[in-house]
Amino acid sequence: MRAGFPFLLKRNTAMKNKVFFLLLSVLLLWPAFLPATTPPNDNDHNYVTYDALPPLRVSGRQGVSAPFAGMSGQTLLVAGGCNFPGVAATDGGAKQYYGNVFAYDNPSSDEGTWRVVGSLPHAVAYGVSVTTPEGVVCIGGTDGRRSLKSVFMLSMKDGNLHTTALPSLPVALDNMSGAWGNGYVYVAGGQTDGVPSGKFFRLKYPGGKTWETLPDIPGKARLQPVAVVQTAATGPCFYLMGGYAPATEKERAVVHRNGLIYNIQTQEWTETSPVIPQGTTSVKALTGAVAVPSGCAHIVFIGGVNYEVFSAALNRMGDIAEAERAGKTDIAARLKLEAYNYMYHPESWYNFNNELIIYHTLTDTWVTESHSPCLARAGAAVVEHDGSWIVVNGEKKPGVRADDVNVVTMGARTDFGLLNWSVLIVYLLGMLLLGYYFMRRENSSEDFFKGGGRIPWWAAGISIYATMLSAITYMAIPAKAYATDWTYYPMLITILIVSFPVIKYYLPFFRRLNVTSAYEYLERRFNYTTRLMASLLFIIFMVARMALVLYLPSLALTTVTGIDIYTCIVLMGVVTIIYCTMGGVEAVIWGDVIQGVILVGGALLAAGYLILNTEGGVNGFFDIALQNDKFRLFDWSFDYTKATFWIVILGGLANNLISYTSDQTVIQRYLTTKDEKSASRGILMNGIMSAFISVAFYAIGTGLYTFFKTHPSELDYTMSNSDAIFPFFMMSQLPAGLAGLLIAAIFAATMSTISSNINSVSTAFSIDVYKKFKPQSDDHEMLLVARRTCVIAGIIGVLLAVLMATWNILSLLDYFNTILGLLSSGLGGLFIMGIFFPRINARSALIGFVVGTVVVFYLNYFTPVSFLIFGAVGMVVSVAVALLASVFTREKHRQDGLTWSSLKK
Repeated sequence: MRAGFPFLLKRNTAMKNKVFFLLLSVLLLWPAFLPATTPPNDNDHNYVTYDALPPLRVSGRQGVSAPFAGMSGQTLLVAGGCNFPGVAATDGGAKQYYGNVFAYDNPSSDEGTWRVVGSLPHAVAYGVSVTTPEGVVCIGGTDGRRSLKSVFMLSMKDGNLHTTALPSLPVALDNMSGAWGNGYVYVAGGQTDGVPSGKFFRLKYPGGKTWETLPDIPGKARLQPVAVVQTAATGPCFYLMGGYAPATEKERAVVHRNGLIYNIQTQEWTETSPVIPQGTTSVKALTGAVAVPSGCAHIVFIGGVNYEVFSAALNRMGDIAEAERAGKTDIAARLKLEAYNYMYHPESWYNFNNELIIYHTLTDTWVTESHSPCLARAGAAVVEHDGSWIVVNGEKKPGVRADDVNVVTMGARTDFGLLNWSVLIVYLLGMLLLGYYFMRRENSSEDFFKGGGRIPWWAAGISIYATMLSAITYMAIPAKAYATDWTYYPMLITILIVSFPVIKYYLPFFRRLNVTSAYEYLERRFNYTTRLMASLLFIIFMVARMALVLYLPSLALTTVTGIDIYTCIVLMGVVTIIYCTMGGVEAVIWGDVIQGVILVGGALLAAGYLILNTEGGVNGFFDIALQNDKFRLFDWSFDYTKATFWIVILGGLANNLISYTSDQTVIQRYLTTKDEKSASRGILMNGIMSAFISVAFYAIGTGLYTFFKTHPSELDYTMSNSDAIFPFFMMSQLPAGLAGLLIAAIFAATMSTISSNINSVSTAFSIDVYKKFKPQSDDHEMLLVARRTCVIAGIIGVLLAVLMATWNILSLLDYFNTILGLLSSGLGGLFIMGIFFPRINARSALIGFVVGTVVVFYLNYFTPVSFLIFGAVGMVVSVAVALLASVFTREKHRQDGLTWSSLKK
C-alpha cells in the first residue's frame, strides 16, 4: 500500500524544522497525485468465494434448466424445469418438463438434503420466479406445448407446501424475464406460443388484483433476457438486459449487445452501454444468464452463452439458405457440417461466461470479476440468501444439464490501518482537550451560553458554516452530485441571498432585545405558550438532526473499516457529548473553526486528486462530465415533484430563511460576538463561504463520477449506501495517513454540528423551560442544568442514530431536507408573523402555525410534491391562515420595539 503523511499544523520557531516538515510532507504526499492503475479483473476491494450445496438431481444424474426457484422463509424451493432424460439431445431425445417441487432447509448449511415437498399445478419451465417476503411468486412459462398465463405463489408453512393463486397474466408468456421491487412484480419480453412479444406488465404486490400494462419494450424482441430492479441516480429502475431476437423472413437473428432501463418514475425506456467490460473489446452476451442486485448500484450477472458462438448458431440455418440461393455450395456444405456438429463439442468449446459480469447503474459501465467453472451455466436459477447467491443447475452445454448447486459470496475487504487510526485518535483527543481548556475559563452560565461575547466575527462566521453544512456537506452533497448533477447547488447561493434580509430585518431583534434563546422574542411578542411550543419543536428537530449527522460518519467508518456501525455511533456520540458539555459554546465555536479548516482543506485536496486522476486528467474530467450532463444546474420544467430550478430556488430561500431566523443553533452565534456589526459580518462571511467554497463539494461529486467512470473496477461492488462513496474513495485511493486525515475531516464536520446542536438544545431547555418554571434558580444551578441537558440530549440523539442505522435511506441529503421542511417551517412562519405583521396576535399565530404544519405533513404523505418546497408551503400557509384568523380574534398585546414598524431604527 502506498504511504503518505498528513500535513502538520505545528508552530515552530526554528525555520529548519519548518523546511524539513514541508519537504517531508511533499515527498510523502506526492504519490496521492500519481495516476491510479486499474486491474482488469479481481479488484482490491472485493473478494469472491464459491461453496457447494448437495447436488439437485431430477432425473438420473442431471439437474434441470429454467426452473422456478426462490426462498420461503429459510427454505430454498426449486420447482419445475426441464431436461433430456434417457436419450440425450444429441441422439434426438425429447425434452421433458417437470412439476416437482424440491425443498432444501437452511441453505447456509451444506449438511441438508433435498426432498420433494409437492408438485406444481402443471409441468412448466422457462417462466419467471421472484422471491417475496410471503413466498416464491411463479409466473407463466411453457409446458412444452403452449405458453402459460398462470401465476401462483409457493410457500412453506409448518413444513408443508402451500400454493396460492394470484391474478393471471394478460397474455400467456414464456422465455421472458421479470423481477420484484418497488412494490411491484415486473414481467417483460419473451414470447407467446412461439411469437415474440414486446409486452411489459406489472402487478402490485402484495394485494394487486390485475396486471397493469406498461409501455412496450423498444426495439427488437428480447427472448431469454435477464431482469432486475436496482437503484439508479434518482430511484429504482427496472433493468432488462441481453436476450435475443429470433430470425424472421427479412431479418437475421440478433443477440442483443446491451440492455434497457425502464425509469419507474418517468415511465420511459433508455438503453445501457454495450456489454463490453472494461479492459476488453469483445461483447459479452447475457442471453441465458441470471442476475442479482448487489449493493446500492451494481447488478451482478452469472452465466450466459457466448456472443459469437450463439449468434452463429441462431443464424446458421438462414446462412445455409442464403448460400444455397447464391449458389455457394462449398459455403453451404461447410455450414451444414457446423450445424450437424454443433451439439457434439466439449463444454469448453461453447465458452459459456465463467466470470461474474458486473454493471454499475450510476456510471453505466461494465467489468468482470473472478472466474470459476461453476459460473459457466445457461438457464440456471439464482436465489439470494443471507448475502450470498445460490446458483441452481442450468446447462453446461446445449442439451446437457448440470446437477450442481453452488453458493457464490461477494464481500468487501476493509482495513483502516494503524497510521489512519493514529491520525483519527489524535484528532478525537484534541477535541476533548479543547473542551477541558474552555471549561477552565467558564465562570458563569453566560459564558456557557454566549461565550461571554468574546467570539470574533470571523470565528462566528466559520462556526455557522461548519455547523449548518457539516457532514451533510462532506458526504451527502458529493454523493448527490456523483449520482446526479449540480441541480441542488443553487440552494447554497440562496444562503448568501438570505443573509441580507437576515442582517437587516432579524438580527436587530435578537441583539437589541438581549435574548439568550431566540424564542424569548416569541413570548414578548405573543405569549409563553407560543415560546414553549416553538422551543420544544426546535428541540425535537435538533435531536433528529443530531441523529442524522451522527449516523453519517458512522456509516463512513463502518464502510472503510468494517467496525460495527452501532459501535461507531456510540463512540462518536460519547466523545462529542463530553467535549461540548465541558466547554460550552466557546469550546463549540473554536472547535468549529479548527474543524472548518480541516473540512475545507480536505475537500480541496480530494477534489484535486479526483480531477487529476480521471483518465485524461483535467481535460478528461471536463469532457466526461459534459458528455454525461453532470454540470447541469437548471431544470427549467414546471414539474413540482422533482428538483427543478423553480423548486430548488423556492425551497432554498425558504429553508435557509427558516434556519437563519428561527434556529437557535445559528442565532446563538449572533449573540456571541461583541456587537451587532460583528454579528452581521459573521453572517455575511458564512453566506460567502456557502456560495463559493461549497463548489468544491460538488466538484468532488463530479470528480467521483469521472474517476469511477474511467476506473469502474476500483468500485466496491457490494457498497450498500451511495452516501459512503466519498469515504470509500478516501480509503481505497489515498495514501495511509492522508486517508485518516480526511476521515477525521468527516468526523470534524459531524462533531461541529452535533456539539452545536447539543449546546443549543441545552440553551433552549434551560432558558425556555427550566428557568421559566424555576425563576429563582441561581447561576450555578443553571450551569448544572445546562450540562445535564447536554448529556441527556446527546444520549437521545445517539439512540435515534442507532435506530436510523436500520433504515434504508436512498439519499441522506433528501432525508434531511424533508425533516427540515416538516418540523421547522412553522417556526419560520412564527418569526415572520411576529416581526412583519402587527395585526397577528397570539391566538391567530398559533392557529396559523398548526394549520401550516398539518398542510406540510399532508403534502409529505398524500401527494407527490417535492420535499424541497415543504418549508415554503408551510411558512406561506401558516402566515396566511394567521392573517385570516386575526380578523376573527381580538387580543391586546404589546408591540413596542417588537415589530419592524415599531423597532427603533
